[in-house]
Amino acid sequence: MKYLLEEVAKIKMGKMVTSEKHFTRDGIPYITEEALKKLSLEDDTSRLPKVDRTLIEPYSFSRVPAQSILLNKMDLKDTTVYQCKTDVCISHDIIAIIPNESILSSDYLFHFIKWYQNNNEKCNDYRLMIELPSIAIQHQVVQVLNAVQQLLTNKDYLVTAVKELPKHFDNTSRQVKHHSNSLYQGFEQLHYLYIAMLNHIFNGDYLHDFPEYHGCQKLYSN
Repeated sequence: MKYLLEEVAKIKMGKMVTSEKHFTRDGIPYITEEALKKLSLEDDTSRLPKVDRTLIEPYSFSRVPAQSILLNKMDLKDTTVYQCKTDVCISHDIIAIIPNESILSSDYLFHFIKWYQNNNEKCNDYRLMIELPSIAIQHQVVQVLNAVQQLLTNKDYLVTAVKELPKHFDNTSRQVKHHSNSLYQGFEQLHYLYIAMLNHIFNGDYLHDFPEYHGCQKLYSN
């Protein structure tokens, strides 16, 4: 069954912080557009400014829960996409999508948006239509996608680690270079596989492999 995104998720805009006196060493990470772009490449919030928890309510900071999907543009085609692992506060240039986890898995939404970005169409997130199988099917789907995504996230670290091996062993430069090239090519193929999997899943083909999906479709059609 298809839903408008705003029917199955809350869309929240961030707010501007006018003074740095509200920041502290410990607290809730504060994410700006610049920080969001860095987080999409290296998921580390330890160096971000933190908001004192006791100041959030009095100063109306935009706090969003863990597993929210953060964007920096309304246009899904061009936005940076990040799934926060903890509660965060967002600035005025950030949009948070907070899924209703009883019907829409955050992981499923994350991969859906990544798939949508490969389309040529432009779409405002308020007008986004998303087809939702049961939560059980969503969880099965994202187990595979998450595993592939985790490998792709660690690509640079793993390739660099292999290239560094000649420093520790003698007479291995040629072999290491060969394996490093093979590893890089393998990750390139894995990236294309990830895109192909997204297309297979979110075009609806993969869902027909699940008996539960056919049961839901029959229920909705009656």
